[in-house]
Amino acid sequence: MRAVIFILSLLALPLSAKNHPTAECRWLYDRMAALELAIKQGDTLGTREELARWRVEFHNKQCRQYDY
Repeated sequence: MRAVIFILSLLALPLSAKNHPTAECRWLYDRMAALELAIKQGDTLGTREELARWRVEFHNKQCRQYDY
Protein backbone atom coordinates (compact mmCIF):
# COMPACT_ATOMS: atom_id res chain seq x y z
CA MET A 1 0.00 0.00 0.00
CA ARG A 2 2.83 2.40 0.85
CA ALA A 3 4.46 1.64 -2.50
CA VAL A 4 1.26 2.58 -4.34
CA ILE A 5 1.01 5.88 -2.49
CA PHE A 6 4.68 6.57 -3.18
CA ILE A 7 4.28 5.86 -6.90
CA LEU A 8 1.18 8.03 -7.14
CA SER A 9 2.96 10.89 -5.41
CA LEU A 10 5.85 10.57 -7.87
CA LEU A 11 3.43 10.70 -10.78
CA ALA A 12 1.86 13.89 -9.40
CA LEU A 13 5.25 15.57 -8.94
CA PRO A 14 5.72 16.81 -12.53
CA LEU A 15 2.23 18.28 -12.48
CA SER A 16 2.96 20.27 -9.34
CA ALA A 17 6.36 21.44 -10.61
CA LYS A 18 4.97 22.71 -13.89
CA ASN A 19 4.23 26.21 -12.59
CA HIS A 20 7.58 26.72 -10.87
CA PRO A 21 10.53 28.28 -12.65
CA THR A 22 13.54 26.24 -13.44
CA ALA A 23 16.78 27.22 -11.73
CA GLU A 24 18.15 28.60 -14.97
CA CYS A 25 15.10 30.78 -15.59
CA ARG A 26 15.27 32.06 -12.03
CA TRP A 27 18.97 32.88 -12.46
CA LEU A 28 18.25 34.76 -15.69
CA TYR A 29 15.43 36.71 -14.02
CA ASP A 30 17.64 37.67 -11.05
CA ARG A 31 20.55 38.59 -13.33
CA MET A 32 18.35 40.84 -15.47
CA ALA A 33 17.00 42.57 -12.35
CA ALA A 34 20.55 43.18 -11.10
CA LEU A 35 21.60 44.60 -14.47
CA GLU A 36 18.54 46.88 -14.62
CA LEU A 37 19.43 48.18 -11.16
CA ALA A 38 23.04 48.74 -12.22
CA ILE A 39 21.86 50.73 -15.25
CA LYS A 40 19.62 52.89 -13.04
CA GLN A 41 22.63 53.57 -10.81
CA GLY A 42 24.67 54.72 -13.79
CA ASP A 43 26.73 51.67 -14.76
CA THR A 44 26.54 51.54 -18.54
CA LEU A 45 29.89 49.99 -19.47
CA GLY A 46 28.73 46.87 -21.32
CA THR A 47 25.71 46.53 -19.05
CA ARG A 48 23.10 47.30 -21.67
CA GLU A 49 24.59 44.77 -24.08
CA GLU A 50 24.71 42.08 -21.40
CA LEU A 51 21.11 42.83 -20.41
CA ALA A 52 20.01 42.54 -24.04
CA ARG A 53 21.80 39.19 -24.34
CA TRP A 54 20.12 37.78 -21.20
CA ARG A 55 16.70 39.06 -22.30
CA VAL A 56 17.04 37.14 -25.57
CA GLU A 57 18.08 34.02 -23.65
CA PHE A 58 15.14 34.50 -21.24
CA HIS A 59 12.76 34.73 -24.19
CA ASN A 60 14.27 31.75 -26.02
CA LYS A 61 13.91 29.50 -22.96
CA GLN A 62 10.26 30.61 -22.62
CA CYS A 63 10.82 31.72 -19.04
CA ARG A 64 8.00 34.29 -19.19
CA GLN A 65 5.47 31.58 -18.40
CA TYR A 66 6.64 31.47 -14.78
CA ASP A 67 5.79 33.79 -11.91
CA TYR A 68 8.75 35.23 -10.07
